[in-house]
Amino acid sequence: MHEEFKKAIEQKKRLLILFSGGLDSAVLARTALEVLGKEAQAVTIDSPVFPRAEIDHARQMAASLGIKQEILAIDEMADSNFIANTPQRCYVCRKLRDRAVRLWATQRAFEVIADGLNFSDLDDYRPGLKAADEDGIWHPFIDFRIRKEDIRNYAVNTGIPGWNKPPTVCLASRFPYGFPLERKLVRKVEQAEEYLKGMGFAAVRVRCFPHGAALVEVDDLDGAFAKREKIIQGVRDAGFLFVSLNLEEFVSGMMNRLVKHFY
Repeated sequence: MHEEFKKAIEQKKRLLILFSGGLDSAVLARTALEVLGKEAQAVTIDSPVFPRAEIDHARQMAASLGIKQEILAIDEMADSNFIANTPQRCYVCRKLRDRAVRLWATQRAFEVIADGLNFSDLDDYRPGLKAADEDGIWHPFIDFRIRKEDIRNYAVNTGIPGWNKPPTVCLASRFPYGFPLERKLVRKVEQAEEYLKGMGFAAVRVRCFPHGAALVEVDDLDGAFAKREKIIQGVRDAGFLFVSLNLEEFVSGMMNRLVKHFY
């Protein structure tokens, strides 16, 4: 990261980083650690809508970076506004998370909390960003107009692992807006996606629709067709009744199309 970016971090004196273990938060944590040393810490949210494998990955990433990490458990599924799954779901979720993190941070004298949202994130529908702004969360990558490709290039050049790992998105994003969330359905999605990753697909989404329907999205359509029978079996074993394959190229955030057409 350039010197002005580092100076901005240095001016904060102490910094708590919302750390998912993904590339953006990892680069921010690495930079903050270089600048602030032990005055930079990471907090990771452990939630029913965050895959168990990703919690393990976040622990491993924090350990590899050498940054002190706190795992903070939050249950968004206990909130009626969240499970209603309106287009404001991410706003509701972010308010719940920020409230819990802010309480934890205040008790430990962290005045500044930062996340890894980057300038490229502004290209998509991001109600969670509005909530974070209201809650006083700092977005250093946005402030300095640093885009996803800049972060990836920095990670490659500095040897930060995970630069080619597909982004991880909350499991609630697999459900179309207006379709209420249920714990058992979230677990079905997680099980089906873990199965597909075990088959060798790197980027995976299992979209959950009413009546037990699953729409499978992967980054290798030719490979998916070749493994069609195994995909059907694994997704049905996870609890789905109907399995279909999205013929479009894999695109993260695809469900946000619904916002433009129906809300």
